[in-house]
Parts: sequence; structure tokens; C-alpha cells
Amino acid sequence: MEENGFSTGDHLHQILSQLIDDELCNASASSSIHDAADLESVAHHIGLPFHCDTLVDDVEGTHNCVSKCIICSTVDLRRRMNLIKSHMGSMAQCRGARGESLREAGAIDSLLSIVWRLISSSNEDNIDSITLPSIQNAQSSKDYAFDVCCERHSHLRDNNKHLDFDIVAAKELHSTAIDLASVALGSLRDLACGSALNRAAFLSWEPPASQTFNNRMVIENGVHVLVTYIQRYNGLSWEDILYLDDNTNTTRARDASGIYTARGRKEIRMLTNALGAIRNSSHSTADVCQSFYMHGLVDLLMWRLVHYSTTNSNGGSVLPDASKPWREACFRTAGSLINLAEKCPDVAIKLASNRKIIYVLLETWGGTNAITVNNENSKKSLRGLPLLHLGLAAVLNAAAETTALEGGLDDIMFQVLEKEKERKKVAQRREEERKLRMKKATLATNTDRSECRSIL
Repeated sequence: MEENGFSTGDHLHQILSQLIDDELCNASASSSIHDAADLESVAHHIGLPFHCDTLVDDVEGTHNCVSKCIICSTVDLRRRMNLIKSHMGSMAQCRGARGESLREAGAIDSLLSIVWRLISSSNEDNIDSITLPSIQNAQSSKDYAFDVCCERHSHLRDNNKHLDFDIVAAKELHSTAIDLASVALGSLRDLACGSALNRAAFLSWEPPASQTFNNRMVIENGVHVLVTYIQRYNGLSWEDILYLDDNTNTTRARDASGIYTARGRKEIRMLTNALGAIRNSSHSTADVCQSFYMHGLVDLLMWRLVHYSTTNSNGGSVLPDASKPWREACFRTAGSLINLAEKCPDVAIKLASNRKIIYVLLETWGGTNAITVNNENSKKSLRGLPLLHLGLAAVLNAAAETTALEGGLDDIMFQVLEKEKERKKVAQRREEERKLRMKKATLATNTDRSECRSIL
């Protein structure tokens, strides 16, 4: 329905957004977090059960209309999102000593609890919990289960029935759920960067026993939670995700690649942040890498890279160009696989069996130079390549030393390995020369001191 060229659904969306913003301001003024530096209190409030999970009418577990109010639930999610942005919303807030303090305060546990709640029942018939909107059946009745308003908000529904209040309010709730998951995953990504203890916390986390419901999938640890965010999009291409339907958004954003839905852009951002959290948490952490492998992550990432990458003149696969909104997600996918291969031999062997994957990893490591080498100018092209990542070296060595790769190494892969061997020899020789210079300098200094003492 449109009036004066404007969608009445959009008008209601603006009304709800303004109301939610106003209630957030009021909630901030009366917040029980009086000391912003009290990270433990902040983490505790972020990780509390959702508003809709807190009040129960009877022993059968029926939620009352106060706890199920769709507006109150949306405000609750937005409040948590604002807390995360304020206290752990940037790399500067999450690295170094402050990142360690956040972990000790329980921030990682709280963030993992949030992303677990949002994803764990999104594919189940669970009408009493807030989840991410369904992908396979976007118009299912489950998506509109929160059709109750508390007494304070009932007038909104009564006065806007002709504007499809239930549908617009549900979409507002689900849009906020995606935003919250994306922000939480972004903070987990930053907290995992540069801290082995923070990365280990992903593996040690378990769903709170008091918040585990029978209709939610069994999640073992924080690593498993991150894998479920990749499973969410299995079978969908990057563009399929960007075109995910959200029929209350009549205005569609445009870019060089086409027209994508607002929901689709949010979904891609959430997936990209999940991949960033996986890439950072898998860095140099063997037990985390093994857990990712055991939960099936490698197959999911390989499928996405193999099926949705382009082919170059050499027959290898390359990553999308800068005009594609999923370019960063592709790089994080490839970076995750390289990290996993470094610490998990099973992953290295699996990747070594796929020539297209090896080419994608080569491009991720060294750009187009690594895949445009030919026999005539190989030395010139390889001269400026960066230090070979240990994970990529593990993949190439697995392909060279086993029968995993049908047909064996081609010229490009062989030359990359040979160049790395030459680099190591040069580095060893320079290190030996440096040690010899230091030894001579030390002897010369000691000699000068002895002569001075003799004179005195």
C-alpha cells in the first residue's frame, strides 16, 4: 500500500524505529550499569537471557504477554547491541590488556551466548524464542510468532492494523536480531586477534545449562557456534544471500553489481564477520583448528570457494574483484583455510587434493603474481612475492609429498615451493653473517677494554 508515493509499511517502520530509540534513551537514563568501566557488569548485562525468555506464566512454560511483547523484545536486543558497540565495538577496545580484561570479565562468554541463542533454533519450530529470520522459508508462521504487545505498546497495534503491524514489527525484530548477531561476531573477531588466551576461550565455552532448551540444537562449544553461522548459508551463492527477501523494504539499495535487499546486505555483513571470527580464532591455535575441522567447517568453506570463484587464463580460480560485495568474505574464507591447514595436517591434505582451491589460496597469499607465472618469466614474477604462509606451505608440501593432488604439482606450485626454499637459504645465510658480525664486534669490544685496563 502506498500513499503520496511512500509505502505505508515504511511509514510504520519509521514510527517503530523512533519509538525504540526513545525507549532506549529512557532505559539508558535508568540503567543499572552506573560505572562504564565496570566491564564485568557490562558483560553480565550483555549475556543475560533475552527478554522473551525471562518470564513464564505456568509450569508448562507458556510465556506471558509482557515477556513476549515484540516491541519490548526489539528494545532489549537494541540495548545489548549498543552496549557491545560502546565497550567492545572496535579493535582498539578489544586488543592488548583491555582485551584480556574483557575476557576475564566474561565478555567472550556473553558474546558467544548471544550468537548461540540467535542461531541455535533458527531452523527449528521454536515460536517462543528470538532467532535470526529463517532463510529456507522466509514467510513461515514461526517468523511472526511474536504477535503480542504489552499494555504499554498495545495502542500501536490497535491503531495500525491496516498497515500490517504484525508483519512490519516482526521484520523490525528480525532486522535487529541480524544487527545484534553481526555486532557480536565483529567483537568476537577483534577479541580473537592477537590473544592466544582469548582464542582458547572460544573452545572452552559451553551453552549455559540453565538456558539450554530441548528444542535447540546441541552445541558443544564456541567453535561449533561459529560453524553454524556458515552452515546457515550452505547451498546459497553470494548473490542468493544478497537477494534474500524482505518484503517490507520497498526501497532497495543500488551499487555497481545490481540491486540487493537491505536484509541481504545485513546477512552478508553478518557472514563476513563470522568468517573474520573464524579466521582470527584459528590463528596458530591447534586445538581450535582441530575442532573447526571436526565440526565440518573445511567442507563448507571449500564448497563456497570452489563453486563461486571465477577462472583465470591458466585454468585456476581467482577471487572476485573489488566491485563484488562478497570480496572481503572470500578473502576471510581463504585466510581461514590457510590458518587451519597450518595447524591441522588433515586440513592440509584435504586442501591439497583440490587444484582450484590451491589456486585461490595462492592468490590470497600473493595476489595475481602468484598465478600468472609462466616458464619464461617465472624468476622475475616470483621475485617480489611475500613470505610463504606456513599454512599454504603445508598445503603445497602435502600435494608434493602425497598422492592427494591428481597429476601432482604444476609449474606454478613447484616454482612457489622452490622460491621459498631459496628464500630460506638466503635468510639462513644472512642470519649466520649477522651472528658472525656480532661475534667480531664483541671480540673487538673486549680487546679494546683489555687494552684500556693495561694502560691504566
